[in-house]
Amino acid sequence: MLFSAPIALVPGVAAAPSGDSAHAGGGDSVAPASASVTVTRDGPETVRYEVALTNLSRTDRLWVVVGGAEVRTATGLTRTGGDGRTRLRWTGADVARVTLAVSVDADRARPERAATDAWAFGPVPFVEVQREVDGSVARSWPLTGDSVAGDRRLDGGRHVVGDRYALVGDHDVRTAAAAGQRFRLVMPVGAGSTVDAPAVLDALAGAAREFHVGDRDERVLAFAAPDPVRDGGESVPARDEFWVDADASLDSPENVWIHEYVHTRQSFSLAPEMRWFREASAEYYAARLSYEQGLVSRSAMRDSLDGSASAATLTDPASWPDRQTPHEKGARALAVLDSKIRDASLGHRSLEDVFRRLNSHDGTVTYAVFARTVAAVAGQPMDEWLDRHVAGDAPVTDDYRQSPLAAVGLPALDRLGSTPGTAFFLVALALSLLASGPLYAVIGRLQRREQRDGDRDDDGRGGERHSRETRLLG
Repeated sequence: MLFSAPIALVPGVAAAPSGDSAHAGGGDSVAPASASVTVTRDGPETVRYEVALTNLSRTDRLWVVVGGAEVRTATGLTRTGGDGRTRLRWTGADVARVTLAVSVDADRARPERAATDAWAFGPVPFVEVQREVDGSVARSWPLTGDSVAGDRRLDGGRHVVGDRYALVGDHDVRTAAAAGQRFRLVMPVGAGSTVDAPAVLDALAGAAREFHVGDRDERVLAFAAPDPVRDGGESVPARDEFWVDADASLDSPENVWIHEYVHTRQSFSLAPEMRWFREASAEYYAARLSYEQGLVSRSAMRDSLDGSASAATLTDPASWPDRQTPHEKGARALAVLDSKIRDASLGHRSLEDVFRRLNSHDGTVTYAVFARTVAAVAGQPMDEWLDRHVAGDAPVTDDYRQSPLAAVGLPALDRLGSTPGTAFFLVALALSLLASGPLYAVIGRLQRREQRDGDRDDDGRGGERHSRETRLLG
């Protein structure tokens, strides 16, 4: 049985959301141990987390499991080892307390950390508390917020602690809201000179409005990370939380801000042969959404998706020459597939419809599931092309083929997927010019296809939210 319960905090330490908790075992449910958390700087290159556990009077046994941090001190707890993590066993004391240290010294092995005299940025350590009472066990995570962007303001609001990243020290917070989502952009003091916060929030809000793939949670937490944090970014889709290096440009098809945001909209669970789709879809939609917002030109978008021919097989990671294969061949394959779906549906559907169905799929997305989903959205099988270019090693060379409508001087339908009325008007005009058959027969087929598929629901209209993978993505 799963349930959520608050983690009690000592006075003076404010925490917006509570830690997640879970119950296992027989008998009545047992509340997790009450926990208080304090976060402080401990020297120029270390952040210290102190977790104190109380309300232990009925406890039979209790363990604390720690990962991603050094255990400096433990009171009321004794070390018992662990597989890659430190495991501490309760000694029966009234209060159990553990102090952890996380290095924020940036080096080649840990380029996602940085610190100055005023602030420190780095990962939040893993802490799990397991409490047994009368045969029932409650598990809780004191350093983790709720399941949606659980950022907490500690030490009078001086620190922002997310579920995976923390900014300890002086910072600025800007917010925006769009399409039912609230964005919080957290920047260390001084980063405002390199981060155009209004422009970043406008781009994220625009992506939220234009990207109709489901899995749109209420809160998104974004950090701007200045030097010496590495270039690029990283996200945790299960927590709707990410960071981007502060120097990242918005006017680039490789828009890292939108790339990481797209990751937060991915709730599907991928089989190994579909691993490429996660980065490929983020890369493609970073370019496409940037273009649709006017941040980059069409030629810049196309140039970013072009590249040298690749004989890698996307469904076989062992064939990839490097980790960039999903970003390059994968994104290029999705650009072509998007064009093919739009052509087959006369602009009525697009790759976004595939993305949305994968998000709502109950179970692991395999290559077979992907191919069936593409066929259902397009209204016709595309297995032959997919088998050659995705499950095979054929290079992708036919991206952005000219639309039949462009041949008669009309715009292609690559941007009309969300405006079916306009699409039908242009289709009618184009088909009459091309004398390619009775228009009403085409419309009738489209209508029958819509009735048959019957699932063009937008975000928020029904549909079950499935659990998301907790992983770091670049």
